[in-house]
Amino acid sequence: MFGEFRVDVFFVLSGFVIALALEAGTTSVRDFVASRLVRIVPLYWLATLLVFFGALLRPDLFNSTTANVPELLKSLFFIPYRKESGHMFPMLFVGWTLNYEMLFYVVSALALWRFRRHVSYIFAAITSILFTLFLISSVVHSNRVIVEFLAYGRLLEFPLGIAVWFAWRKGVRIPVAMAALGAVAMYVLMTCIERAWPDVSPVVANGVPTMLLLLSTLSLEGLVVDSALTRGLLYLGDASYATYLSHPFVVEGLRKLVPKVVHGFDVRSPMGVILAIVVSSAVGCLVYRYIDKPLHRALARRIKVKRVVTPPAGEEAPYRVT
Repeated sequence: MFGEFRVDVFFVLSGFVIALALEAGTTSVRDFVASRLVRIVPLYWLATLLVFFGALLRPDLFNSTTANVPELLKSLFFIPYRKESGHMFPMLFVGWTLNYEMLFYVVSALALWRFRRHVSYIFAAITSILFTLFLISSVVHSNRVIVEFLAYGRLLEFPLGIAVWFAWRKGVRIPVAMAALGAVAMYVLMTCIERAWPDVSPVVANGVPTMLLLLSTLSLEGLVVDSALTRGLLYLGDASYATYLSHPFVVEGLRKLVPKVVHGFDVRSPMGVILAIVVSSAVGCLVYRYIDKPLHRALARRIKVKRVVTPPAGEEAPYRVT
């Protein structure tokens, strides 16, 4: 499927964001775990339950997803399992990335617990644990789900995000003119590699270019000015998680329902793709505004989750990690 490199961008960016959250060395394990769970779990659980009850009431609308309670529990608690189709997806199939995200959070929490006041040790421990899990699983010849899960190369992309943070904190900057070209070039490069050499390791094909893409965009931060366009783009960014979880419902709705009304409609056509992007973004913003954001705030207040504000080196404007 075209555009899979967006997963690599997500993983590398996650490594960078968590590095920002932990860099001050003052975040407690409790606050870190609570903030991550509050941010990820509520909307994901709602979306997963929607899939479960949808499969229960209208199984004809689903392919390999069934209203299976054990699989529901595994999906809700981020436990990887293999479906009847052979794919290692939870009920809401895009949740497979969140299984890796949660593993990253667990490893980060363990490193934070062991090396609370030593930031460099925390990041070294995270990187070492992830590499060790990957290497051991890669040499073990087993078709068990947990082994296959841990032997997935993209697991190594979280440390790449930490490496970008390290370079950024050390003052590495790309000249603005080169940064703008570099950001576009890395996106085009990943697109070309995906089409021409789909079997190349995603860590090499997408992870490394994403590092340069992220460093390039960070180097362009000084050009950002307050405007309606900037605020709109920031809002789309804030709503990206809600869009990510809700877009399968939109796409499947367009794919299965619209052709019954509009003869010849194909969501994979150029116009279908454009329509899917527009509708998915709009629905994502609505879900964020009326479901995700209120849930996040209510739970954060209830369990008193602290917001982490960490400014990058040499910058006055704080980064918000939520």
